[in-house]
Amino acid sequence: MCICLFFNIVGFHLITQLKGMSVVLVLLPTLLLVMLTGAQRACPKNCRCDGKIVYCESHAFADIPENISGGSQGLSLRFNSIQKLKSNQFAGLNQLIWLYLDHNYISSVDEDAFQGIRRLKELILSSNKITYLHNKTFHPVPNLRNLDLSYNKLQTLQSEQFKGLRKLIILHLRSNSLKTVPIRVFQDCRNLDFLDLGYNRLRSLSRNAFAGLLKLKELHLEHNQFSKINFAHFPRLFNLRSIYLQWNRIRSISQGLTWTWSSLHNLDLSGNDIQGIEPGTFKCLPNLQKLNLDSNKLTNISQETVNAWISLISITLSGNMWECSRSICPLFYWLKNFKGNKESTMICAGPKHIQGEKVSDAVETYNICSEVQVVNTERSHLVPQTPQKPLIIPKPTIFKPDSRPTHL
Repeated sequence: MCICLFFNIVGFHLITQLKGMSVVLVLLPTLLLVMLTGAQRACPKNCRCDGKIVYCESHAFADIPENISGGSQGLSLRFNSIQKLKSNQFAGLNQLIWLYLDHNYISSVDEDAFQGIRRLKELILSSNKITYLHNKTFHPVPNLRNLDLSYNKLQTLQSEQFKGLRKLIILHLRSNSLKTVPIRVFQDCRNLDFLDLGYNRLRSLSRNAFAGLLKLKELHLEHNQFSKINFAHFPRLFNLRSIYLQWNRIRSISQGLTWTWSSLHNLDLSGNDIQGIEPGTFKCLPNLQKLNLDSNKLTNISQETVNAWISLISITLSGNMWECSRSICPLFYWLKNFKGNKESTMICAGPKHIQGEKVSDAVETYNICSEVQVVNTERSHLVPQTPQKPLIIPKPTIFKPDSRPTHL
């Protein structure tokens, strides 16, 4: 009886201990999972977290929120009140791949602000108040693919501003106050595909301003203050397909190239003050497909110029000062045979008696481009017209003493 009682007591304790251990063993993984999940999902106050992406937007943050997970791969701080980026501001976020800081009030960026986030591929700093960036600001982020500095107040670029950014593909510098582009400032950006320098205050370009951009395909220079353009300013941009130069103050364009720019397909020169095009300007652009010369001060286009338009599929010529005289004839005949897209309503600016008429109507109505044009009056003899021959007016053999042939 005693022996049985002893074993019962011992068994009870063993079972109780085993049950306790089993409960602990069962609960331990669950507790660890909860702890790990909690650590991963820890989200700063007034932010929203989605996995490894943290959104701290539109909440008037004046500084970078605390408690952002070190494993975060994306951080959006858009539409806040951040005024400065301090040294090592993001040092604990070494897994970041993209960082959005646009639409803040950032005016000061420490040269070491981006230390410790070497993996970063996309950095958006647009729509701030940045006036100056240190030479080494972007050196700690050599893996950048997309850098947006548009809509700031940058007045200058440092000579080594983009040094080491060999993987950069897209660079936005639109709507700043840049007056110059330093020589070879993009030298290391050998993979850059898109560059936007539109809406600045650029007046001129040095010959080596775009040196190194061997893979550039699209270049925006619209709404600047250029007064003349020489294609020699764009040396060795062998892959450039589109260049936008609209709404500058360009009065003249010239070629100046010793090589054929075979890659260029799209050229926009609208909204300038171009009065004439030097003969041969387009000879270096044999594959040009789209040309916009809208809203300039052109009066005519030479035969040599239209002869170079061998690959165009679209042309825009409206809003110019077309002189509807015989000087318009090379362009008129070229347009008549052109099978592509003619996005233009060309209006005569002169002579005075046909101002406001469509060029095509005026040429047909007044026989402006006829080989021989003669005023037909009762006192004049008609001179036969021979199409496609040089202008030759033979002397009549017989005519009344009081009359003689009259021609234009």
